[in-house]
Parts: sequence; C-alpha cells; structure tokens
Amino acid sequence: MNDRRRWHRIGLVAAATLGATGLVSGLTPGPAGAASRADQDAYRTSGPAIKGGLTSGDAPRLAIGQPRVDTIGAGETRYYAVELDSTSTHYVSAIAIPPRGAELDAYQDEIRVTLTRLDGGRCDAAIAGADATDAAHPFGTAVLRQPGPGASSRCGAAGRHLVSVARPKGTASGAKRWSIELSHLREPKVVAGPTEPPDKGSWSTDEPIPRSDRPRPRSGGTGFNDAAELAPGAWQDTIAPGQTRFFKVPVSWGQQLLTSVEVPAPAGSSGRSTGSEGFLRDALGMSVYNPGHALLATNHFVPYKGHPTSSQISTAPIAYGNRKERSQAAVRAASIAGWYYVAVSLNPAMERYFKDGAPVTVRVRLAGERGAGPQYEGRPGPGGFGIEGRPSDVVPGPAATGAGGDGTGLRPVAYGGFGLGTALLVWLGTWKLAARRRATS
Repeated sequence: MNDRRRWHRIGLVAAATLGATGLVSGLTPGPAGAASRADQDAYRTSGPAIKGGLTSGDAPRLAIGQPRVDTIGAGETRYYAVELDSTSTHYVSAIAIPPRGAELDAYQDEIRVTLTRLDGGRCDAAIAGADATDAAHPFGTAVLRQPGPGASSRCGAAGRHLVSVARPKGTASGAKRWSIELSHLREPKVVAGPTEPPDKGSWSTDEPIPRSDRPRPRSGGTGFNDAAELAPGAWQDTIAPGQTRFFKVPVSWGQQLLTSVEVPAPAGSSGRSTGSEGFLRDALGMSVYNPGHALLATNHFVPYKGHPTSSQISTAPIAYGNRKERSQAAVRAASIAGWYYVAVSLNPAMERYFKDGAPVTVRVRLAGERGAGPQYEGRPGPGGFGIEGRPSDVVPGPAATGAGGDGTGLRPVAYGGFGLGTALLVWLGTWKLAARRRATS
C-alpha cells in the first residue's frame, strides 16, 4: 500500500476511534451533445428539496424516514434539526454527490457530519472523503445517537438536536456545488434478546468467495433509493466509465457479508499488464454501507493495468453488540440487520480500455448461520431496518448487458466514532497535511 492510501487509512480509522416531491435529480448533465450513459444514469436522489440553515438558529427539521436533498458549496456548513426520543438509536446520513466532471482531490474533498445538542455538546461526528482524484463519485456516511452508557449517553435525552454538514474550503472542485442527500432513520428500543458481540477469534474477514459461479445479469441502481437487490452468487453489470452503480444485500443477524468486484481484461487483449504506460492509479472503487447509510468500508479505488483486477470487502458477523466496539469502526458499523449497500465506481479514464462500458462482476457470499437477534419495541422495518419476511433468494430483476470477468483485500473504514471531540479537527488537519507532504516528496 503506498503512502497516500496508508495515510488516508490511518486518518479515517483514528477519526472513528476518537470519538420538490418525488425524485430530484442529484447531478447536472454535461454540455449538450456530450451526454453518455454515465450522465443518463447519474445518481438519482430521493425526496423533495430542503434548504439547510446557514446558522443553527434557522435549521429546518429532518423527519424520520423522509429523505431530503440540498446543495452545498465549498467552505459552507448547513444545519438541520432532528427530534430524538430517549430510547431509540437514530442515524442521520449525508451523501455527497459531486457533479459529473468535478475535479475531486482525494486529500481535500470531503464532508464532515456532526450531531450535537442544542447547547453545542457533541454527540457524534463522522468524516467521509473522496476516494479518488479526478473521478467524481458519490460518497458519504452517517452519525448516530446510541442511548445507554458510554460517550454517547450524554446525548441520550429526548428533544431537538442539530446536525451540521460541512464541506471544507479550498478544494479542487470548489467552483461547483454538490448535491447532498440527507436521511434520518430510527432503530427502535431493544427490550430483550441477545445483544452481545461474537466471541473474539470466532470469525475472519479472509473467508473465501467462490469464483466458479457463472455471473447472472443484474443492472445496478443509481443510489440508495433504487439499489438492485442481490442474493449470494455472481452478478454482472456493464458500468460506464465515470458511473457508480449501487447494489443491496439483505444480511441477517449472525451472518457475515463477503463481496468482491472484478473487472476483466479488455476484449481482444492478451490480458497481460500494460505496464506504466497504461497504468491507472484510481480505476475501480468499491464501498460498503450499513443499513443506516454509514460507511462501513472502502477500497479507496484500486489501480488497473489492463489485466483482470478485483477488490474484496468483508464485514464482521452482524451482531447488536458490535456497536460496543471502540477500536475497529468497521466492526462497530456491522451492528444491525438489514440492507447492506455495495457501491461500485469506475474512473472516467477507464474509457481508454472500455469505451462502451466495462462488464463488472459482483460476487456475494453470506457466511455463517442466521441467528436470533434482539427483540425490539415495535417493528424495525418501518424505520428502514431489518429484513422481515425476506426470501432465501432474490427474485430476478432487470437484465444487464455485458459478459465476462476476474484478486483482493479488506480495506479500511471511514465511519464516525462516538462522542468525537474538538481534538478530531486538529488531529485531522495534522495527518492530512502530513499526507500531502509525503505525497509531494
């Protein structure tokens, strides 16, 4: 792993440890005559528009289960209000959608989401950054309020709380505004049942994913709103350079999601590496989000050299008690049953290899047996969680076009920690400055 990725990984993990109605278009198409499949199938946001307050005093309310869409410019902070009860776990997510063609910088472009009490006391904070340079793609994460003992308990009282979404100034894409999709979800109070984490040493992220399955066609969605459902097996979609496709997998208590994405060698090629001449540093992106839309893990885009390339992300077994984990944010995010989302992105520069789109294979395995989970006060389904009544397999969906495909590892998390203090921003600036200096040298 090179220094750029290593510093990005260290910073994100440390940050986590510290602490109009209907569909609204999320992206603006390019110039007339330049429309491509990636433009036509851009991220489609869900919910009517909302205008966040420029101060905490004029913050509009985000209702539970009703997504909203806003925009944000470089150097801006937008404020929103949420009403929390005293017994439920609340997730508030923000997904940034840079417009197609935005010149992102993997070191500078990010959003910072913070949940606070009205008196300014922090409940939680999270940072999500661009995973690639010059490859506009959606990214984001969520903050949460978890009742009970621990750092978040000081925000356990019912009432009005504030959520801020900040986009730092001085980024490469500062001249363009981004759409942001906001969502507020509620997990009901737990009244009984198992709430402990899995035994340490009883699971591994290195579980193999079968490679022999013949991929079945499945077109991915444009975002969380229309993500395509996947069952265990191999699935294939043709993804245009510059496009991000979303898939979702129902994962129950006790199960472990293992998923990989593969890009083949270009048609008619030898399959051998093109060497430095054809090397693309940030070619294939893959991220996994939990049911609350919190970023669980990302591969920060892997390189491509003209030969088959793949990337893999695995989760911990889903257990309510995982949220007690303090040192590993990826484990902490794997703490609720429901839909887990897989986002797959292709760098626009991949057009040199796949002018008509790349046949990308997504493989899914669910390891472990479905087990008993906690009992809620009410059903979690209306809040956006759980997989009540899910069949053991997925009913085939719309067919995709394309064919063919073929290794590699778990990547770090970018999920906000509990009770993140002011020290985070100071520390974050330090490691990012160091990363840029190392990259320059």
